[in-house]
Amino acid sequence: YIFLKKESKMYDFEKMDKRYLIFGNIFLLANRLQTVMDNAKKDLTAKQWLVLTMLGSFEEPPTLKQLAAMCETSHQNTKEIVNKLEAKGFVNILKDEADKRAMRILRTSKCEQWSKDNEEYGMNFISEMYHGLSEEEIRIMSEAQIKIFNNLKKLGGK
Repeated sequence: YIFLKKESKMYDFEKMDKRYLIFGNIFLLANRLQTVMDNAKKDLTAKQWLVLTMLGSFEEPPTLKQLAAMCETSHQNTKEIVNKLEAKGFVNILKDEADKRAMRILRTSKCEQWSKDNEEYGMNFISEMYHGLSEEEIRIMSEAQIKIFNNLKKLGGK
């Protein structure tokens, strides 16, 4: 139910400034993506999967602060997700050797195995999610998202 397709007595979506439609659709797409992913994989939520994906992008185990920054979320939200992942056996939380106040997040062998076991599912999911979009549409969408992301950084002061 993307804005453009919804019927409304208040708005004429065909004549509306497309930027407003995209603005609303960003939220709707995020909600739909989270719902689909949460329903598809019972062992991890979409947000937990995102944290594990971001965790895998670091060369060395990151601090909680570094991981939160990478995920573009608060320290508190990231800590809550990491604690749940630790309870499920996907990560270990260790005190940093150099800074005892900092916590390092490490993927476990269970996490590594889950990633291997679900690699094909992930590739199929991405393929289906982008089904019907041309390479050019995907390129344009990617470039537009980066620009919007950078504009939001400026607006947020970060």
